[in-house]
Amino acid sequence: MAYAPYHNEIGMSAPRLLGQFCIQFGGVFEYSDRPIGDRGGNWPDFPHRIFTADGDRAARVGKTVAYVVIDEKPNGEPIVEKWLLRGFRAYPAPTPRVA
Repeated sequence: MAYAPYHNEIGMSAPRLLGQFCIQFGGVFEYSDRPIGDRGGNWPDFPHRIFTADGDRAARVGKTVAYVVIDEKPNGEPIVEKWLLRGFRAYPAPTPRVA
């Protein structure tokens, strides 16, 4: 289980959190867009960042499945794991506060 180390705010510099999901065998994770230049711009087919207990991972998140980069081969090619998702929830975009 892992939550992002920040939350959505107007004017924040980190990528907006897009949502959360549970995996098939337990655990809740949040995800965001990957920051520009993340991992040297490698793996453009994995546009999301999943926050995990040991940091974060590049991924492609859908509503029922996520493809998660769990390691890298010596030639730089990603090693991908397929996660089956449950309880997918997209977060709404933050709205400006009116004084």
